[in-house]
Amino acid sequence: MSNSITGAHFRTQTPATPRQCLGFTLIEILVVIVILGIATLLATANLFQTDEEKLQQESEKLLGVLQIARDEAAFGGRVIAIALSGNEIQFHERDFADPSRWNPSANDALKPRKLGERFSAELRVGTALATTKDNHATFLPIGVAAPFEFVLRGPVGMRKISSDAIGNLRLEKV
Repeated sequence: MSNSITGAHFRTQTPATPRQCLGFTLIEILVVIVILGIATLLATANLFQTDEEKLQQESEKLLGVLQIARDEAAFGGRVIAIALSGNEIQFHERDFADPSRWNPSANDALKPRKLGERFSAELRVGTALATTKDNHATFLPIGVAAPFEFVLRGPVGMRKISSDAIGNLRLEKV
């Protein structure tokens, strides 16, 4: 009798099916690896900027700083000049005591600013937009003294920030 009980016990157990195992199948592992690979590819693609994106970002920053200079002149009641010296943009304020003298801007947002090493700039001022060695654009408390164009060149293209006689600034791809 003891043989039939133990024999019956072993005969009633069914073998384990693949779904009852605690492990993963090869296909499930491969699907997870592919999904992780795609996610990694998308994440790294956004980490590295192209030269075109760097040029656009630099020109947008420059446009923002020029807007600050324009607004400081209008709301602060002072004359602010933008000058380009090599690869550095400088902001100066006219001295109230001596109008023939210019002082570096006291505004932290208008401190001298170097362009990126792969960028060059050109400032054209006046109605003919001539380029001269001592070029500077001036924002007056009542508007811009003369229209100007600030051209930023990068390895892949150019961007132009232009100003009209009343201080409107516009950024465009050249």
